[in-house]
Amino acid sequence: MDERIYQIAGQIVEIHQKAYEVYLPLVEDVCNKTVSEDELSHLLDYLLDFVCDEKILGLYKRVCRRYLYRYPNCIKIYIEVYREMWEDGDSYSEELS
Repeated sequence: MDERIYQIAGQIVEIHQKAYEVYLPLVEDVCNKTVSEDELSHLLDYLLDFVCDEKILGLYKRVCRRYLYRYPNCIKIYIEVYREMWEDGDSYSEELS
């Protein structure tokens, strides 16, 4: 049983690493230009699924900070959604705001 748990945990780590590799260039692109609110929302929706991983949470925060003043209502909603989904009293939720 323990070995199976370690295998599953290893697979989760691999999935998060692959997600980071996929999303990093997308985040860099979005942060280096101005995108529509719809395009921004799509990216944040995808990132939200993986923000339990510290590196992807960093990407999420980067996008939120980049667009905070351009689309404040949109970013506010995504911060609230993040908190509802993932907040458990950890320090990451405090850093996002």
